[in-house]
Amino acid sequence: RQRLDALGFVWDPFAAQWEEGFAHLVRYRKDKGDCLVPIGYRDPVTHYRLGTWINSQRTNQETLSSERRQRLDALGFVWDVLAFQWEEGFDHLVRYRKDKGDCLVPTSYRDPVTHYRLGAWVNRQRQAKDTLSPGRRQRLDALGFVWKVR
Repeated sequence: RQRLDALGFVWDPFAAQWEEGFAHLVRYRKDKGDCLVPIGYRDPVTHYRLGTWINSQRTNQETLSSERRQRLDALGFVWDVLAFQWEEGFDHLVRYRKDKGDCLVPTSYRDPVTHYRLGAWVNRQRQAKDTLSPGRRQRLDALGFVWKVR
């Protein structure tokens, strides 16, 4: 056993694979500032399929150990990308309303600092009006969201 350990023998290949993925995620976050890894992303140097690893963590989140979940959470891992993106758009709309006094965001509007495409996000909300959850519609209504601009 000592001789195998000295050679770097991997006793638990599944744990080693998870740690490899996590190490790639740590580097990605350091480079990009977030954990929003696109599904098809491969590390440009090692070609490691980080996007696939990320997707596997989301798919298997209920069976991940609490220790692994905590490590991912501490890194800022996003479990539900669509919910995260909706909240990001809503936060931008809140700031826009605070600055401009309304929610009449022009279609082509981009946040001048972050370059976030708020106009496109607002249009998607209008188009999805009938399929938005009641909670999201209520939040938009409470903000003074304009559903029809014509």
